[in-house]
Amino acid sequence: MANILILGGGFGGLMTAEHLSKSLGGGSKHRVTLVSPKDKFTFYPALVRLAFGDCDAEDISFDLPEKLNELNVRFVQGEVIKLNLNLKKVQVTGDDFDGEISYDYLVIAMGRRLATEKIGGFFEHAHHLLGIKAALKFGEAVKSFEKGHIVVGLAPQAFLPVPVCETAFALAKDFEREIETKEISVSVVFPETVKTAFGGADLHQKLEKAFANHHIKVITDFAVKEVTEKAIVSDGGQKINYDLLMLLPPFRGQAMIGKHGFTDELDFVQVDNFMRVQDLEKVYAVGDIAAFTGPKLAFMAVRQAQVAAANIASEIHGRVPVKIYNHDIAVIIDEGGDDAIFLHYGIWDDTLHGLKTGKMWSRMKNKHNQLWEVVRDG
Repeated sequence: MANILILGGGFGGLMTAEHLSKSLGGGSKHRVTLVSPKDKFTFYPALVRLAFGDCDAEDISFDLPEKLNELNVRFVQGEVIKLNLNLKKVQVTGDDFDGEISYDYLVIAMGRRLATEKIGGFFEHAHHLLGIKAALKFGEAVKSFEKGHIVVGLAPQAFLPVPVCETAFALAKDFEREIETKEISVSVVFPETVKTAFGGADLHQKLEKAFANHHIKVITDFAVKEVTEKAIVSDGGQKINYDLLMLLPPFRGQAMIGKHGFTDELDFVQVDNFMRVQDLEKVYAVGDIAAFTGPKLAFMAVRQAQVAAANIASEIHGRVPVKIYNHDIAVIIDEGGDDAIFLHYGIWDDTLHGLKTGKMWSRMKNKHNQLWEVVRDG
């Protein structure tokens, strides 16, 4: 019997558990355990919609233990305190469990950490929407906003440009009349270029045209270092004044695993094309915790989970891993109205490139936002 331990209950962890459950069979003698500090799964791609009142919090989350029980996967709610890779044990602490869990195969899917401490004044002055409470708080601020300059920004190493773009478009839609009368203005800020934010994808021309059509000012090469009560400050000392700010902070991996020597300088786990942690046997990593260039998107986490689960199943059955992960983007950016932009781009293979716009992609975006129901309901 093999014990497979998954650390993390986001897209990467949950989808790895689901694929393993299916590939190993419902009556399998093998045991899959998932550890997460939270007992709720949140569909993060819908947080912009939540902030602008297009859905409710209960519409984009579901009970994680209930879902895992359907998959015949054991759930442990708790925080990961320590990895003992030599003994193949993980120390976990929580209200219902406090101790060590042994494993034969380990999947690290602990996600990103919001490194708000890297931006001075962020906690005191900035909004973000990378969580239900944060999204609702920003939504309330938008509802009460009447006049002035709104800045929507991406901090250096935030790695998530889509909600920044969609927030700017949603603001332009909500304040269309006020923008026309110049009572309100909206700017979107990137630390480098728009193209760089999307991992080199040739999307910037379409996006910049869409921003212009919605009267959104685009500011590039502005690396936010500090937030004051009324301005964001770049690492070069430049300032942009604001009256309302939504800024995505830098991302980091989990510091507690950095000491093991398999992470990069930002504490993201280095993996090979099979999603195996470098230089470790029977240890995999998926999702935002994996050290890949470009943005970190749910689409990528789901595909990485498929690869890791397939290769673990191969190893359990005495075969070598053969399924390879190809790093590419597939994303639909909602422009806040009837139109949307669809992008499919190969970060490792620039011959893979598709860029389209139109109402059809907006309808597909709505379908995309409902895909979480497939995760919830199986």
